[in-house]
Amino acid sequence: MYKSIILFAIVFYSCLVTAQNTPELSANKHALIKQAKIWVAEQVKLEPDQVEISATDRRLKIPRCDSTFDISFSYPSSQESIRISCPNTNWQVFVGVKLIKNALGFVFKADMPVGQLLSSDDIKPIVLKTSVRGLVREPNALKDMSLSKSVSAGDLVLQQYLTETVIVFQIKKDILAGEFIDLKSIKNVRKPLSLTSSTQRFPSRLLNQSTAARNLREGTILSREDLRVKHVVMISKEIIGRGQKLSSVNSALAPFYGPLPNDALFSDAGISQMETIRTIPPGQPIRISDLRPAPLVRPDDVVMLSIEKGSLQITIPMIALSKGQLGEQITLINPDSKEQVRAIVTGPRKAEIL
Repeated sequence: MYKSIILFAIVFYSCLVTAQNTPELSANKHALIKQAKIWVAEQVKLEPDQVEISATDRRLKIPRCDSTFDISFSYPSSQESIRISCPNTNWQVFVGVKLIKNALGFVFKADMPVGQLLSSDDIKPIVLKTSVRGLVREPNALKDMSLSKSVSAGDLVLQQYLTETVIVFQIKKDILAGEFIDLKSIKNVRKPLSLTSSTQRFPSRLLNQSTAARNLREGTILSREDLRVKHVVMISKEIIGRGQKLSSVNSALAPFYGPLPNDALFSDAGISQMETIRTIPPGQPIRISDLRPAPLVRPDDVVMLSIEKGSLQITIPMIALSKGQLGEQITLINPDSKEQVRAIVTGPRKAEIL
């Protein structure tokens, strides 16, 4: 018995709350809202059902007006509120206005799976009476795009459904390791960005005169690891022993295919002044870290020693007893008198007496 009474009370209270939350409009308020919608719609060139008038609050009492209401925008530069007055009674009120403008959008014509490449032929236009966040408004937005999720026919075309695509390179026939990659055997394929790896995304110029790093089967999507890219770098022509100076005899600029060390040498400028700090096998790229400046003077070199006395300058051939770089001090010996002197290096096999 008590349970039935409690249940009845709960149902009655719920109905009462619902009725309170959805107040019925009085005839006066209904007339005001209707007239305001028509007036605003005419001003902004919309349909009345695209205009909302914020006058439904039950605390707002609308008195009877025997004539039509006078309506104007509250501010000339704004359409967000209007002033409504009754000319017979001088009663007036300011109420808010919300405009629901038609939005041009698009829907998908058919069901499509995730990853499907898109074009303007896959969509058709639709007019919406409300704005939708992320709505695609131009067919050009589908250029070079694919689907990030599957869609059904009639679904709105939204930005969140689109993902970028990239061009990757697919081989049209088998290529053996070491063979040159002929551009005629490659075709460009557009794929969703999410379905490709970073190593598959590289500029097409890398394919020019590259060789295959491994056997490649028809249909393979190329990656950087599949290529031995051509580089023109300094290459050892023969075994270059530790401490040996570089020259055109033992090194040259030449094509090299394959991964390069970060400090590979790309120029032969000044190589005659460099020597190796390790033995370099033939056919290897020469690295900057393999080299150091070669001494301008070495032991047993014949060094031309310059001596100045006033305006008089004489040059004497001496034998070096030590090595030295530019500006360093070395010891020289006179081959005839065996006299030793200290001198400073000024150039290749040249020095000045201290």
